[in-house]
Parts: sequence; structure tokens; C-alpha cells
Amino acid sequence: MSAPAPVSTADEGWDRLVRLLDERGIVLRTTGERLGYLAPAGALDEEAAGLVRAHRDRLLAVLTGSGAALAAAPAGLAQRRLYGMHGRSADPAVWNITQRITLRGPLDPERLAAALTALSERHESLRTGYRHTDLGLLQQVRPNSPVELPVEDLRMLDPAARGAALAGATRAEGALPFDLDGDRLLRARLLRTAEDVAVLLLSLHHIVVDGWSLATLLADLGALYRRDGAALPDPGRMTDHACWERTVVTPAAVTEALDHWAHVLGDTPPAVDLPTDRPRPEQRSGRGGTLAFRVPAGSAEAVRRCAAGRSTTASAVLLAAYARLLGELTGAAETLVVLSYANRTRPVDEQVVGLLTTGLPIRLPTRPPGGFGASVDTAARAVATALDHATVPFGQLVEPLRERGVRLPAGYPQVLLAVQSTPAIALDLPGLAVEVEDVPGPSTRADLSVLLTPDADGYAGLAEYDADLFDPETVRSWLERMVADLARELTD
Repeated sequence: MSAPAPVSTADEGWDRLVRLLDERGIVLRTTGERLGYLAPAGALDEEAAGLVRAHRDRLLAVLTGSGAALAAAPAGLAQRRLYGMHGRSADPAVWNITQRITLRGPLDPERLAAALTALSERHESLRTGYRHTDLGLLQQVRPNSPVELPVEDLRMLDPAARGAALAGATRAEGALPFDLDGDRLLRARLLRTAEDVAVLLLSLHHIVVDGWSLATLLADLGALYRRDGAALPDPGRMTDHACWERTVVTPAAVTEALDHWAHVLGDTPPAVDLPTDRPRPEQRSGRGGTLAFRVPAGSAEAVRRCAAGRSTTASAVLLAAYARLLGELTGAAETLVVLSYANRTRPVDEQVVGLLTTGLPIRLPTRPPGGFGASVDTAARAVATALDHATVPFGQLVEPLRERGVRLPAGYPQVLLAVQSTPAIALDLPGLAVEVEDVPGPSTRADLSVLLTPDADGYAGLAEYDADLFDPETVRSWLERMVADLARELTD
């Protein structure tokens, strides 16, 4: 049996450096050949600085992928969590965000392709790959290259075949997973369906975009197509945000957050045991379904009046209605809903295209004494408290909380609610009528997720559900009950 290879002094120094960077919260990043850092006061002492100097070339090689990246930084905390979930997903395409954009009028495909390329140049996230290294998960910004926009002509097909081809292409686009270490996490495809009608299929991975980012991207795409992109504000950078995030999510902040959530959630947070149409399988397949629904304009206006009258937000009113529905379905006195939060706390973050959104666990009684108004007040207080403790993304706390004995449900998160308060998702192209539609994928991330987006006719609703567990008729009856109960509660 041969003796183990001796560890070189250089390797020992490298290992020591990696440990010091992690223990002291020193963040390294690159811009070109420049190596920069962010560090707490006193963290980069003589020893650490000496190790950085001694291993500068190796650090640059790791950070930039041996020069392939123009810039590099640690992945953001939400990105890091999603990277892991992508790898564990039965169907990684569940993390695709696909838009079907119908364009009516004289479209210039070459101009659109050029605008997409300029969009990729403007927002570094669109040309960023993710790679595990000795320094943890890195985001590496690659050089820009032309965005391919293949054009397919369906005009020669008869109407039925044309519709089938468009539907098939849309399904295929939404179901095609991304390689997170690829050069670009954006795909585009254009289908001509009539003389002056085309459909743009635009897909991105959730790791580089959230709801707020999507609104920013489409607004910028319109400006770049109109060739007035020079008037756009400076873009935020996800690399900057991730580095800043590491300066505020300190060990002390994590400890404080763990203490808070352990107190709020208790040892056994309520599980949401929705009545299923079929037994729950041992392992989630990821197979999902979607249903569109609507909260009409009258109810939406009543939601706004209720929120204003109780000095809270529409999200709190809708959360209260959702919690009451879950209580009726489960018979439980309490429920646990994960509420989506845009997480744009600094003005500079408003122009960042990336994944900043996080989920806040909101523990609520389903029917507190005092009627629906009391439910809204309780939800408002719970949301305000959660926001006060949102510096550390809750996703980073799930496993540490379990280690502390907090028995979060095995399938956490089980139910989610997102109420869009982001800028409107719209695309303005000169001379064109544009319709933007979200393309739900064939997979699901939870038992039940509800998205509500305000529009001129109330709220457009979209429910995503686990098709292993529920039939569409079952979920639709729940949604109809929630909408009817909301209208009744706000007009009584």
C-alpha cells in the first residue's frame, strides 16, 4: 500500500486562506484582472493579506474560470439556495420563467434580435453562469455575444396545424431545462403565425430573474428596440448586490434571525394538510397543473378600501382571505403561508435584474375572534414583523432551524401566496400591439401556490398545484370559494 502523497506548503497555505475567508466573512470579487474584497474591520490582517498576495493568481483563476469571465463574485443567497433546489428537482424546468409575447404589426426581427443582444449586454445576469469552487458557489459574468433569435414560419400551415405547432413550441420551450453553468440563461424564439403577427417565446431561469426583474427587462427591451436605450437609468448589478448582501448577513444577523423565527414558529409549526384527491406519494414527482381565475374589479376595489381603512396593504387583506380558506379546507386553527417578498430595500436594487425575491413564513390563526377585519389586522401585524426580520433570507435558515429542533413540515413550503406589487409587466414596441402572457410550466414547486396580479379588471389570478395530489376541479372549487368569501366578507 503506497503512502499518501505529501501535502505541499502551497496547498496548506491555500487551504488556510480558504478557511480564513469563510471564518472572517471576507468577500472576494474580480473585475477583469483586478481582485477586490469586502471585509469586516480588522478581518484582513497581515496573515490574511499575505495569503491573498501569495495566492493572487490562483484566486483570479478560480474566480474567473481561468479568465473566461469578465467579472466574478459569490452567488447571492437566494441564488445559492435555488442552485441547490435546481439540482435536486425531479424536473429542473420547474425553475423556468417563460413568456409568450404576441406581436401584431410590422415587426423587424433583426432589430428585435439586436435589442435582445443589447439587453444581454446591459444586464450582466443574463450572461452569468454559476459554478461550485473552493471559494463556494460563484457567479461568473461572461463576455456578451449575439442572442440567437431563430425565426420559424408557420404561415403555410392550415389554422388547426398552425395552432398545434404554436402550442407545441410553447410547451417545449417551457419544458427545456437550462444548464446553470452555461454562457447565457436566456433563450428566445420567434414564430410567424400570420402576415403581421408573430409570437416571441422568451425563457429565462429563475436564478437570474424574479417578478420585479421581469418588468425591468421588458421595459428595457422596449427602449432598446425603440433605440432610446441611452435614456435608461444605470443598471444595477447582481454581483454588487450579492457582495453587499454578505456585509449585512453576518453571523450575528443570522443568530438574531434564528432566535426570532424559532420563537415565532415554535417547535412544531402548523402543517397545511389539504384534503387530497389521491394519497400523497413517498416522493414528489414535480408534476403540476395550473388554473387561471379572477378577482373581479368590485372585489379588488373593496380590498383596496379595506387595506386603506385598516392602514395596511392589499397583500394583508388577500393573505387573510387565503388563510381563512386554508382553515376551512384543513379544519386547522392555524396555518403557515409563505408570502413572496420583492426584497428591494435599497433604491439601487430597483434596477437589479436577478433573483432577490424571498419567501416570508407567515403563521396565522385561520379564524381569530372579531371577524374578517380582525383577520386582516392579524395578518398585517404578522407581515410587518416578518419584514422587520427579513435581512436574512428565510431560505438560508430552514436547515439551521431544523437543527435547532423546529420541525418545519417535510414538504416546506407547502402553500405560497404572491401578490404582485412590482412594476407592471409590459412591452412597448413602436407600431406594434403587444400581449404578454406567462407560460405556466408542467411542474410545481409546492402543494398549492397562488399568484395575484392587479390589473384594470381586478386581479388576474394563477394557481399552481401538485397534480399528483389534486384534480383541477378540486382546486378550482377552492379558488371560487375564496373569491366568493372575499366578496362576501368585504361587502357585509
